[in-house]
Amino acid sequence: MKKYLNIELKILVAALMVVLLMLDGSVLFAADQITLTFEYIEDSYDKTRDKSDEIYQDKTVLVDYKQLYGVAYFGNWQRGGEVGGYLKDKRNSVYGGHVRIKENDESYQIYTDQVMSGGFVGKLVARYIHVSEPETDNEKTNLNVYGIGFDKYYGNYNYFSAIYFNDPREAGRYSVVISNTLATEKHYLRVGAVPRSDRKTGYFATVNYDCFFISYSYVPNYDFSTFDR
Repeated sequence: MKKYLNIELKILVAALMVVLLMLDGSVLFAADQITLTFEYIEDSYDKTRDKSDEIYQDKTVLVDYKQLYGVAYFGNWQRGGEVGGYLKDKRNSVYGGHVRIKENDESYQIYTDQVMSGGFVGKLVARYIHVSEPETDNEKTNLNVYGIGFDKYYGNYNYFSAIYFNDPREAGRYSVVISNTLATEKHYLRVGAVPRSDRKTGYFATVNYDCFFISYSYVPNYDFSTFDR
């Protein structure tokens, strides 16, 4: 299985390079932005599972060029790649999507951010996830996730955000991602919480100053799995 996934990842990266070169031969050497991220990850498993907690150290390289981007994931957790992009209409509403392929799962997402009156932006998300190797025999391998929410801007860069997501593992269960971002043209502070219908709550915070950022998050049942990250 990993042999075929490695082939898929190489094809994905090669396709991204070909597309960028077709658009502009200097893209690979003139990216708008390159982001390097180092992640320290600790996964805690449910006590009912016979599995010890695990620690990973991951690296991510993100390359932005105009309305396209590519991501390469390296490290102990999962290797893989992602490509995506977006389009804007005359109202500055956004239509975008991405394809992400990792060693154990594939994810396909489309979304739209619709500019509304009063500083509001409506948000819709649809995502399909295929898990190649589920954690348990009873886990679903095909997951359909949808989200609906809004951003409310106050000032040029500051905004409050709330978006509802269903939990594809269990009917009727859901989570709401709530955050507030205080920002200038070059800096921002974002804090948020993720309350869920089963009374578990995650939280996160990110500080960006110029070209540096640091972030912390706690996520129960990360990415609809059975472990906390």
